Amino acid sequence: METSIPLHKKEYIRHIITEHLIYESFLKTIKDFAKDKLNKTVDNIKDWKDAAAVFSQILSSKELLKDFLYPLERLVKKQLQKLYGFLKKIKLDSIIKKIEGFVKKISSLDGWKKLFALIAIGGVALYASTKLPLGKLKNWITTTLVDNFVDLVTSKLTDWKSYIGYLGPIVGGGIIVFKLLQPLLSKFKEALKSNSSFATKLIKENKNKMKKSQLKILIKEQINKILEQEDTEKSTITIPSTLKTLISKLDSNIDLPILSMALGKIAQGKEGSLSLKESKLLSEVFIALMKNKDVALSQKFIAVFKQIK
Repeated sequence: METSIPLHKKEYIRHIITEHLIYESFLKTIKDFAKDKLNKTVDNIKDWKDAAAVFSQILSSKELLKDFLYPLERLVKKQLQKLYGFLKKIKLDSIIKKIEGFVKKISSLDGWKKLFALIAIGGVALYASTKLPLGKLKNWITTTLVDNFVDLVTSKLTDWKSYIGYLGPIVGGGIIVFKLLQPLLSKFKEALKSNSSFATKLIKENKNKMKKSQLKILIKEQINKILEQEDTEKSTITIPSTLKTLISKLDSNIDLPILSMALGKIAQGKEGSLSLKESKLLSEVFIALMKNKDVALSQKFIAVFKQIK
């Protein structure tokens, strides 16, 4: 008996694809902006190009991003505590509660969006507590931290220039971002010399022009490590032979067994248990479909995909 994938499952797949495309587009704009400084260790953020070079490295690895986010969160919270001290002096406890709400919302964000939202709120806190006299703080902070501040920041994450175009005038340029990140930059620099984790080793080896074969082995080892930590429960479905043929035409490198497990989880409402490998494969399939110029093939693919045994 054939069943179609429920509408909410399709919406979830579309969400994955959309988020992935936004991320890839944003990362490309960062690399384009800092192209003459890529693959170089930045010791000092003098301008937005230096900042872009640092962020392009951080975003190059999910593991490195994760490693960077934890100390950044602590750093931002420490900076916010300093700001809270000034706000209490001028009786602005209501603003403190608003900021705490922002922090809670930022904590719920994923990966790269969380990174840039933290930098934004941290930059605001640093600028307000070090550059503004108490007499001007109230008007500036209430004007800057509008109710939809976090949404405004994330809405600018379509390209690098939009982000810095919004944040730059608020905090007075890239120098504030450097001051905020300075305690982490030295550690980030040392991470490039370390072999203690996959993420930092990957960046170091890329910097030394690591051979593709070695890089593939390193990535494979880490993927296996991640998969060993994933829930071992597997849900599979039978992919119709017609769909197999169409997928092969779309991209001959698609791993059908992994795709089968991913579709099985989605069909059973277990999309939250998708592994990194399965999520990535789903993105690759649908990105390939979106890029495909053979209209007839695309229409056949969509028609057959709606029916899974």
